Amino acid sequence: MILENPMLDKAKNTIEKFKMLKRGDTVVAAVSGGVDSVVLLHILTRLAAEYKISLIAAHINHSLRGKESDMDEAFIRSLAKRLGVPCVCKRVDTRKLLKRGDSLQDVARKARYAFFEETAKKYKAQKIATGHNRDDQAETMVMRFLNGAGLRGLCGIPAVRGKYIRPLLDITRVEIEKYAEAKRLKFVKDSSNQSAKYLRNHIRLKLMPALMGYNPAFKNDMARLSRILTRDEDYLCSQAKDAYTNCVKGGQKVKGQGSRGKGKTSVALSVKKLNSLHDAIKVRMFFMAAEELLGSSAGFYSCHVEDFLKLLSGKAPNISINLPHGLTVYREYDRVTMERSQKPGVRSQKKDRGIIFEQELEIDGRTEVIADCGLRIAEFKTKVQNRKPPHQRFWCGGKSEIVNPRTKDFGVGVNLKSQRVAYFDYDKLKAPLLIRNFRSGDRFVPFGMSGHKKIKDLFIEKKIPRRKRGLIPLILSGNEIIWVAGVRQGAYGRVGPETKRVLKIGVVKQFASLKVKKLLD
Repeated sequence: MILENPMLDKAKNTIEKFKMLKRGDTVVAAVSGGVDSVVLLHILTRLAAEYKISLIAAHINHSLRGKESDMDEAFIRSLAKRLGVPCVCKRVDTRKLLKRGDSLQDVARKARYAFFEETAKKYKAQKIATGHNRDDQAETMVMRFLNGAGLRGLCGIPAVRGKYIRPLLDITRVEIEKYAEAKRLKFVKDSSNQSAKYLRNHIRLKLMPALMGYNPAFKNDMARLSRILTRDEDYLCSQAKDAYTNCVKGGQKVKGQGSRGKGKTSVALSVKKLNSLHDAIKVRMFFMAAEELLGSSAGFYSCHVEDFLKLLSGKAPNISINLPHGLTVYREYDRVTMERSQKPGVRSQKKDRGIIFEQELEIDGRTEVIADCGLRIAEFKTKVQNRKPPHQRFWCGGKSEIVNPRTKDFGVGVNLKSQRVAYFDYDKLKAPLLIRNFRSGDRFVPFGMSGHKKIKDLFIEKKIPRRKRGLIPLILSGNEIIWVAGVRQGAYGRVGPETKRVLKIGVVKQFASLKVKKLLD
């Protein structure tokens, strides 16, 4: 008990300080069979009654060391039985999961954590406990320093991350080994831990002893540094969180899905507001956006952050950068959008480029516009009706208008930003009316003007992103563009005092990434 009480007290203090456990929690304890995980499981069993927690031991056999791996599994089953803890084991052929360029350790780690998550879900566990200790903390911080990590990475291993808890994080490996010796706890030794070909092992076996030679209290000082850096990082993240909420301009979701990591396909932020912030806040907002779309920001490094900052500070109104995991960042006038491909390996940029559609507009009916690639673009509804007497009002774009006494034209003064409905003199139009997408060199005479205007210049004026322009339908009568749907009506075929029949064209639905109204907000 002399040696047990200090260990239990340290573990309990860590649990209390970081609020790791609640009464009645079910906890999955990750047990590899090494001294750290064996002591973790033993201590949790000693604290189980006090916290009223239920324990489950979880072990994954990576099948990397042949019989040695199988012996580890058998040992853990026996240990769990002796401690009266249910045990869940899974065997995985880790080498078969390897793809070209993969690191064996990274693949094993992903398989391991996927198994822990799977086990926690099966048993409805609120927490997953791992045996990381103070030595692991120092080694991790040194390894990340050597890899050029930023403040977030240099914070080291968090005591709590989501459902993951580390009750032994303030305890050294020497203390853990002494506890195991005092309690006569058996454990297994992984032979691969002695191989210096892995970076972490090389740091543990070669670099850490050298550093301890310069500073015997190095591990304790690194633990203190971790707490200092974590405090600063937490503050910066809290500031970034408020700024992120203020900067978000919208995004798209996949219907019927959630908004974090699965359903949300894009996040849009205000360029002006972003550029008013310190770079340290912008960087954290970059990671927040990635986490919102993917559920994790793992795999993004300083080079990606620098590209993002350059995109924000550049002068080009339309520019994009490609990021890992199928993310693309677009700067489009006053907004920057981070977008996730809905299919792995498919660049969303290609989705909006090179799309072609051209079809006839059905009169007195509905027309669904579908591109040659099968993408649904929009749906229009048309109706021909007799013109009202000149003294009566006619509804257009959600407001009533009468014939303008100066121009003798109908509809002058309509709010062009809300043009989801357009009206034409049906008898002036040439049948059939066509719907097609924008082509280079397209021009028209805008309503209320006498000269031609390039459609491209209209898009620039309205700050419509380049990658969205090919999705905006144009309505044509013969060779004349009479309506850039939802953006601006043309002068050709306009309604006048002599009009007898009015053609009403309305945008009923807009599909794909075509959100004209949002683009014009």
